[in-house]
Amino acid sequence: MSLQLDEGTYTVTRRTESIRLLAKEFALLHFLYENKEKAFTRSQLLDRVWSLEYPVERTVDDHIYRLRKKLKHWNEISLDTVRGYGYRLAVQENKSVLPPSPSVQDPEMQDAIHNLLRKYHVFGQGNAIQTLVQQQEALGIQIAPYYQLYIRFIQGDLEWLITTKEIPFEERLYWLLIFVHPLIEPADSIQLYEQALNSSALSVDQLRELRILNIIEVYVEVGQYQRAKEQLEETYHVIETDELKNFRLPVALAALYVELWGGSGEAVEAQMADLRSGLKDAPYLREIGRFQVMEGLWLLRQGRVREAELRMDDGLDVLKMSLNAPLYLNAAYQILLFLGHHRIEGRLRSKYRQVYAEIGKSYGVPAYGPQIVDKVRQFLSPVSPSSDLPLI
Repeated sequence: MSLQLDEGTYTVTRRTESIRLLAKEFALLHFLYENKEKAFTRSQLLDRVWSLEYPVERTVDDHIYRLRKKLKHWNEISLDTVRGYGYRLAVQENKSVLPPSPSVQDPEMQDAIHNLLRKYHVFGQGNAIQTLVQQQEALGIQIAPYYQLYIRFIQGDLEWLITTKEIPFEERLYWLLIFVHPLIEPADSIQLYEQALNSSALSVDQLRELRILNIIEVYVEVGQYQRAKEQLEETYHVIETDELKNFRLPVALAALYVELWGGSGEAVEAQMADLRSGLKDAPYLREIGRFQVMEGLWLLRQGRVREAELRMDDGLDVLKMSLNAPLYLNAAYQILLFLGHHRIEGRLRSKYRQVYAEIGKSYGVPAYGPQIVDKVRQFLSPVSPSSDLPLI
């Protein structure tokens, strides 16, 4: 059984019956439904649903009570109390009363859905992917396991990514590795990335992506500007040889990031001009958000601090809208690294420390970040000791 949730009207629909909720009732139900069968403490629910407010834990109890009353006739849905912990939303499936959707068995339909998901992936429309995954039963479609995992990744569901038994750790390793970068010092990331490149656990495509894209920005963060430039040359060759058209904009952004750290002003301006042109033809949220953050870094490098701050904030807002948790967290982290590189302290450094901390908190980094770092480190280098997350 599935629900349709309309954010515009705060309406929840089950089959042909709809119920209008208050704004926070809707937000609470929406969050619990996205994470059904998972238990959350009152404190966790306050952080996720009332993140910019300061209510007491009793607020959660009151909203759960009201939701139970409004949904009491929908027997398949239950808001369960987990004794000594908090609440969870449970959904009772009753598939026997309904015939199977014929579209699930239709290869043409499944190919169309796969192509649609691939397009949403390229465009950075994480919200669209989430909607399809949540509504797959109602739409009569079946989402491939890759996207079941990918949606957890872009949602920033760190708890699931590190604790799930549904998918072997080796299949989660690449996604966890990407999340590790904004959690530790760049020098530690380089070590793990290079160990991963020599690991047999990653697929051929994952190894290629790690080598030609992800590692480039980390090279320059540790001061290896020339090595980053050399890797970019190989990357351009691989993109052309393997016809990886979808990599061109992400790689162009990586190239801009490299020039921001170690290149001349002319090189930065040339890269930015190319990207502005490319983004006009391909207005992808992920790339637009990252580009705006980097525009801010360029303004910062020129000493135009107020303009830089506004531009970086715009970029972070776009990345938040794209619903891509790792990119959103990583952008805040890279701002902090850049501020540190240019020895910028004071109000700006304090502000982005707080932004980084709040983003991390919203995805459960304080609870699950150390577990992810230790697990990835132990898997790739069993003799390496664990270390704390950076205090940046």
